[in-house]
Amino acid sequence: MPLSNKKKSVLKSSKFLFFAIFYFSAAFSASAQEKEISFDSELYAQLVRQSNVQFSNLIKSQTVLPDYKDWKKSIDNAFARLSQNSGNPPFPIVYKIVKDSTFNAFAMAGGQFCIHSGALDSLDQIISQREANAASNLDFHRERYIAGVLSHELSHFYNKHVLNSVKKFYALKNEEAAKAFLENTKFSQEQELDADQTGLFLLDRAGYGGEYMLVTLQALNEVEQSYKDSLAASKADKTRTELVGSSYFSSHPSPNERLSRLNTDKKDLYSFLATMERTFDDIQLSKNLDQSRINLEEAIKRYPENIYLSKALAICLHKIWMATVSTEELKVKPVIDMPSFRDSMIFPQEKKQRSVFRTIPGNEAAYNKALEYYKTLIVKIDDPYFLSNYAVLLSYSADDKDLDVAVNIATKAFQAEGTVPLANNLGVVLYWTNRKEEARELFNRLAISIDQKINNLLAQSSKNPQVADYLKTIVNSTAQKQRIDPDYIYENFTPLLNIALMESYASLDTKSKNLASYYLNNYDSTSGWAKVLAKIQNIELPPPPAKDSKIALKVGGVGPGDKLEDLLKNWGKPKRIQTDKSSGVEYFIYDNKDTAFVLDMGQVVQVKVLGESSPGLGNGVTVGATKPIVEKFLGSKYKKQGEFHDYYEKGDTFVKYNKKGKIEILIIQ
Repeated sequence: MPLSNKKKSVLKSSKFLFFAIFYFSAAFSASAQEKEISFDSELYAQLVRQSNVQFSNLIKSQTVLPDYKDWKKSIDNAFARLSQNSGNPPFPIVYKIVKDSTFNAFAMAGGQFCIHSGALDSLDQIISQREANAASNLDFHRERYIAGVLSHELSHFYNKHVLNSVKKFYALKNEEAAKAFLENTKFSQEQELDADQTGLFLLDRAGYGGEYMLVTLQALNEVEQSYKDSLAASKADKTRTELVGSSYFSSHPSPNERLSRLNTDKKDLYSFLATMERTFDDIQLSKNLDQSRINLEEAIKRYPENIYLSKALAICLHKIWMATVSTEELKVKPVIDMPSFRDSMIFPQEKKQRSVFRTIPGNEAAYNKALEYYKTLIVKIDDPYFLSNYAVLLSYSADDKDLDVAVNIATKAFQAEGTVPLANNLGVVLYWTNRKEEARELFNRLAISIDQKINNLLAQSSKNPQVADYLKTIVNSTAQKQRIDPDYIYENFTPLLNIALMESYASLDTKSKNLASYYLNNYDSTSGWAKVLAKIQNIELPPPPAKDSKIALKVGGVGPGDKLEDLLKNWGKPKRIQTDKSSGVEYFIYDNKDTAFVLDMGQVVQVKVLGESSPGLGNGVTVGATKPIVEKFLGSKYKKQGEFHDYYEKGDTFVKYNKKGKIEILIIQ
């Protein structure tokens, strides 16, 4: 049976049902009990046979795909796992992927299934939005999300819903046609709800978890609400009312109705939306008007400023009055317009995406405990950093009214002190409150500014040991903190990570991969966040250097960390000593050996190899040496820092190559 309200299984066509009834009308004999047993078994056997023929004809009329975007493996695995753990006898599952842009899948009596390519595209989109590691673990997520769809369809088969539908139709064959149609529609809706409940059972038994049924129904709701919104936007709901459906005439209950039957934290919300759907339908058809009035009065208490609910109540009261007037008294017939209910009447699309249908990540009880404690302090504290923390926490809320408050607090905190961490947190809040384009622009501006400053510092570091020491302090401090907190990132680099993550979530293309690679190569390749980014983009991170892989790099027996005494013993007194006036560090320059040592407080902090007369690092690694010679000694792993190659595998060495690929300058620090 189809999940979609827009498509119906060929097995439900009236033509088939009347044929089935006619074909089996002569199957009764013997006692009443024998007749029932004979009818059920024979009817089901015939339905299976005819299903085989109809399935064959169906796939001939459709574009059948052998696979679609590598989905087949995930579908096969989900079908196998669901059926093997169902407790039902095994049967040969036959399915086809059909090229069709709609979100749909359906089961046939003989155990054949059709899956529309549009459903697979929709699930891919949902996965990319919900799962941070979607790209790197796509098959894992695909199997679970498609299981939410297939569990429903398998339930139709296991519960023999086609057989039950035919029997119901047969039982109503003597009823007036319109009444029979409504009864069959109601029965069909009950079977859909039954398939949802059985599907939940199958998902749990297979170890997937019922949340994937929730995802499927939410996706269907998105399709249905988009359809309703498009009708309203084009005013087709006014000019072509035949396009507007009603729960009374649909073979499927609405997604909101189905979602209201699931035990989720949004159960009350979905129940409210389903009630509004029925209420608006009742007013359209002038049915149950007193109850509709009560429903709307309660809804207006909940949303007192909602104009759609107020308009509906006015129309309901209008129709209640009209019910007291005879047609003779009305003289001529008016058309009282009553729109169909749409979720967007309560929650505009931007708010719906922000909070209405999302859940708080992680443990909700722990979240609420933290939030409540913040609230006891927030009025007493004006620290912008504490306020920024609170805004970030508030932005994860599932309560829509919290989200604008979070943006306001984060903005004020940043305005109070315009530091990078506060700006970064404003970006995080914008991201979580569905202002993602604003978040992207903010992270991008921050990242460009930070990157320019770091590159300027790197350019200075080859000439200014204090700058080099400052950058080294950042690296060392980060490494120390990551030993305790693997997810730590230097605070001022965080916007660079976030723009790389946002671009990766948006699209796995060359541009986003290059951005991720740039971040990982230049800023962080060791934190837990770096591993997440690398996994999303399928980038191989360099392994952390072994503890004993670093070597003490020395030039003529002296290197960074050695004392002035060591330098004088090995090199003697230099002919020139220059002092940096801004920092006070001294350059001991040995012109005859093209080498300079930078000293700070009696300690060598940097060595510069400036010409071919320098002994260099030994093994031929000096000015004029080629890149292969350098990398044989230092290893081939480096980060590009402006004009310099920063070799880090065996020691911290900056090498500038000339156009011929030979060393021009060598700096050890």
